[in-house]
Amino acid sequence: MDTDDVLVEKRQQEIKELIEALKEFKPTKIALEVLTTGKDRLNRDYRNYLSHDFNLSSSEHHQIGFRLAKATDLTEVAAIDWNENIEGIPDLGTWAEENSSSLFNEVLEDLRHMTEEAESFLDKHTLKEYLLWLNQPDNVQRNHESYMKMALLGDQENPVGTIWTARYWYYRNLLIYKNIMEMVTSSNERIFVLYGAGHLHLLIHFLQDSGLVNVEVAHHYL
Repeated sequence: MDTDDVLVEKRQQEIKELIEALKEFKPTKIALEVLTTGKDRLNRDYRNYLSHDFNLSSSEHHQIGFRLAKATDLTEVAAIDWNENIEGIPDLGTWAEENSSSLFNEVLEDLRHMTEEAESFLDKHTLKEYLLWLNQPDNVQRNHESYMKMALLGDQENPVGTIWTARYWYYRNLLIYKNIMEMVTSSNERIFVLYGAGHLHLLIHFLQDSGLVNVEVAHHYL
């Protein structure tokens, strides 16, 4: 997305208002879209931030994750992402270059349209309003539908889209779900999860379908 700078005073004030709203969730832990292998550096940066020896970047990890963690007196944040190459998983971009696919082009057009729509909405609204809009069920569903279209790429002999969606996309999100669940150490746990919008549909359903946790979503607080 092409957006304005969240470090400017107007956006910084909006982030303060956003953090005040999210504080009402009363998180006991905060899970961020950072590779698990980066947890030590992430928390080193967080500790430095707590001791006023770290300048926050414009990333959501810092502007929302670190600031919410500090506002709720947490001593650390969690890195729960996984994103690695797996042998045998096709590269859909390479496949599309070698195969003419109107469906692949349709998916790209869908994503381009959603990106432009998001840019336009954010340009006219506060960050709190934008995140509330981004988390609306219709937008979550539209995002997921793009992955379901990608699952249809290829043919019977080489179902590249199905392989990629099942063995990479669903696998990745199941690992993220597993990492979230491993953070639960008591019945009083309240885990705040900050993740990219494309993951919302699967993560919400995996958590709900487990029957092990109660799921609250953005509009409960924003």
